[in-house]
Amino acid sequence: MVEIRNVEVFNLERAQRAIENSFNVGEIDTSSGPVKEKLAKTLGSNMQPHQSHDAYLKGILVTYDIKGNGVFMPEFQRYHHHEIIMSQSTMHSMEKFMTSDYDPFTKYITKETKEQCKKNYEAWIEAKKTDDKQKIYEAFEVLVHNLPRGFELWATVNSNYLQLKTQVIQRFHHKNIEDWKSFVEFCYSLPKFRELCGFTDSEWNLENW
Repeated sequence: MVEIRNVEVFNLERAQRAIENSFNVGEIDTSSGPVKEKLAKTLGSNMQPHQSHDAYLKGILVTYDIKGNGVFMPEFQRYHHHEIIMSQSTMHSMEKFMTSDYDPFTKYITKETKEQCKKNYEAWIEAKKTDDKQKIYEAFEVLVHNLPRGFELWATVNSNYLQLKTQVIQRFHHKNIEDWKSFVEFCYSLPKFRELCGFTDSEWNLENW
């Protein structure tokens, strides 16, 4: 299921200093100076979709590695403000996926499905022993097109607090509990995320999912 590791957060204080740009005249310098925590929390916790007082949250950048499956990732990828830097590839690494000790399947994949994937892989290996390019191509396409949605791949992602705030709001109470609850838990672990984004009320506690 969803796993997130190797998290880095950038520009936390600088983005908060940028709030005052709206109220300043002349040259600005957001690289140093005090941070108005109270103002940052007030503006960041705004939940009104027709306002943009929380826009500074997009300046708090987050980079992380995430492992997702074919059920979770299509939902995750609809949020265009995060950027997948690079992800694992079935095109380049299928043989490694099928021959290493690493298990790329979720716990919900049946034994029969795994066995069929293995058979499709073996058929591709046999096809590669021939000089028939069309046969090799078709065998590989059968293999990748029949991978289950529970096949997991890792990716490195860039995002920001504003995007993560939107994801928490829209995915809290989602039916895919294991994946999205893990993702929200990751968001909550980020520095000052709950305070700045307005998730401090008990209704946003994970036990109330």
